[in-house]
Amino acid sequence: MKALVRFAAAGFALLIIVPSAFTLSQQLPSPEIFFSKTYPKEKSERVLVVLRAPEFKYLTGLTSYWEPDYSTTLVYGGDTAALQSFLAALRKVEGLAVKVTSSRDLAKETGSALVGGSWWVIYRHTSSDAVEVRVNRAAKELNVEKLDLPPPAK
Repeated sequence: MKALVRFAAAGFALLIIVPSAFTLSQQLPSPEIFFSKTYPKEKSERVLVVLRAPEFKYLTGLTSYWEPDYSTTLVYGGDTAALQSFLAALRKVEGLAVKVTSSRDLAKETGSALVGGSWWVIYRHTSSDAVEVRVNRAAKELNVEKLDLPPPAK
């Protein structure tokens, strides 16, 4: 009987704890970034115009409310030309640093939380004036060698 009571208590605790853990992350049906309250509204609107542009194929996204990053990851599909246009549009946002990195396979970086897509956009509160565009070298639509990227900043 004592074992049954302990088992029931553990099950009840899980019912309370597990849903609250899931609320720390939110799926995004459309491109959105959880900017800090002090982030300039005009600048956030310029960033969102690029992220929501219909020519860029948004697939899915996730905002995590884990301190201190409060990160947002947005997943896009598309070919090399689309990625090139996307990067050019982001670089036009004054005061926004665009860091380009790559991955052998983005689908393997989060397990089942996000699909690989062609590229990800990652925003973190801890680097509020920057976005990271993470290129998926495993994406069949992309030819990374044909990307025209500026040299890294010194």
